[in-house]
Amino acid sequence: MSQTANAATPVRPTWARTPFVLAALAVLICLRMPQIVLKGRFWAEEGTIFFQTAWQKHPLDAMLLVFGGYLNLPANLGALGARWLMPLPLAPYITIGLSLAVMLCPAFLLLTARDTWLRHRTVTVAAIGLITLIPDSEEVWLQTLHCQFHLLLACGIILALQTESNRIELFRRALLFLAPLCGPVSIALLPLFALRAVIDRSLPRLMQCLCLIAGAAIQLTFFFTPVPGRAYALDPVTFLCAITIRHLYEPFFGVAHTETMSALIRARLKAGYIPLKATIIPALALAPFAALCWRQRAKTPAPWLLAAFFTVAAATYFGALGGTDDLLAVRTDGRYTFAPQALLALSILALAAGLQGRAAWAAYTLVAWLLTAGAWAYTHPWPYIADGPAWPNQIKSWRQNPTRPILLWPTGWSLSLNPQNPNPRTLNPES
Repeated sequence: MSQTANAATPVRPTWARTPFVLAALAVLICLRMPQIVLKGRFWAEEGTIFFQTAWQKHPLDAMLLVFGGYLNLPANLGALGARWLMPLPLAPYITIGLSLAVMLCPAFLLLTARDTWLRHRTVTVAAIGLITLIPDSEEVWLQTLHCQFHLLLACGIILALQTESNRIELFRRALLFLAPLCGPVSIALLPLFALRAVIDRSLPRLMQCLCLIAGAAIQLTFFFTPVPGRAYALDPVTFLCAITIRHLYEPFFGVAHTETMSALIRARLKAGYIPLKATIIPALALAPFAALCWRQRAKTPAPWLLAAFFTVAAATYFGALGGTDDLLAVRTDGRYTFAPQALLALSILALAAGLQGRAAWAAYTLVAWLLTAGAWAYTHPWPYIADGPAWPNQIKSWRQNPTRPILLWPTGWSLSLNPQNPNPRTLNPES
């Protein structure tokens, strides 16, 4: 996995096309669940914790709010922007816009890369499609609460890409610094960045590592605190079953077909038995794939993407709220499976780009299958997340009756706002 793995024959990105591709991707993202944009919404704690804190407290308190045991900078800044920069009926559009910008960052990294495996436009488009059309990813869609998982994906992509010597490299370092300040899970990639810096003997790699260290040091020193309710454990059997369900079966066969298998595996685990097939499948599928990636390491960054997949999956499942068992249930905790699945899909594509002949066609067939299944999931979003009450209508009703709770997304969440101005330095509630 040397620096020469994808450094030969660098390809200059077509800068003129990048804004148009990103604009088209932004439209595609918004069209998946258009009611988010048409109605406006705060998602769960995005409203009940972050926006309410920004509404009631001093801006500095809201900016440095620690929730869930860590600093979540996009959620804090998004809520502050929604409170200070927009009229109340339009407040959610600040958080929607900020999260959209973050969602575009991984695609921007791919579009501006010079790596040879991305030299063909078709491969680049496929890469963007793979990270956008992730099944069961509605939970990380257009809300700031889970921007951290898009930045986690961005860190994994940066690890695999050839380093640059221009402003793009500065942008990458900025993302690596910010990612740990949005959630601690990206810190798990630090050993891989350190390993690559040593193997490549590269100053730019060292700088990337130092940027990640700096952000991690701030998060861990001043903000991070373990909280009850998180797993902080990783049972090997449950972890392997989660890999089978969420990363090997669901992406290829869809949510509906996976639900039946998931129910059977969970029932067997609860009965005290080990689901042998579900625990063996990851080894049967991923061990040969890992061996092939290693053999092609001089032609493709697939080994780094695959290593990032395993690292991110283990880290997110280790700290998952509700424990790893919840990850076996389809349609739950999609935020924890989003980045690992995107990295695994990219590793398949990167391997395909480094292969030749029948092996390449077989790998590209898997990529086409993933894109097809992802496109179907894109057109069938989870109704529980895809729709909800219109924020402007809720504010209108609240102004008529300030004791009335403001309904949020998803169903069952609501927000109570004090119509008075408890903080003289905040904006007028009626603005």
